[in-house]
Amino acid sequence: MAEPTWKKLVDQLKNEGHRSPYLDRLRQRLPASGPSDIAGEILREMASALGRSEDKVNVALLELELQGRALDALAQGAAPGERAARVAAFNRQREAAAQALWELRVHREALGFRRNEDLAELYPIPPKRA
Repeated sequence: MAEPTWKKLVDQLKNEGHRSPYLDRLRQRLPASGPSDIAGEILREMASALGRSEDKVNVALLELELQGRALDALAQGAAPGERAARVAAFNRQREAAAQALWELRVHREALGFRRNEDLAELYPIPPKRA
């Protein structure tokens, strides 16, 4: 984006210590610090989006952990249909967690992170239940 034609005048008057309500209004229209702020804002947004991708994995794994504990706590005498339904829910949540982890990997690779081998250790996905 091209700089406004009046930016040089604003900078000159600012450096001279000129005071004017018109100058103040024009100064408010200028970006705070040029392109480096835009680059910084883009980097912050990329980091924030990556953090949200990681949050999605953590939430999916937490829900999976809770379903696994509930399944483990299910009494041996529970109805077979109930156990089968909980196993199916666990396996569906497992697939959701695996999908979220894959999305995190793709997101990291899109941002230039090529070493993603440690993701499996950081976010272990338990095996399917039968």
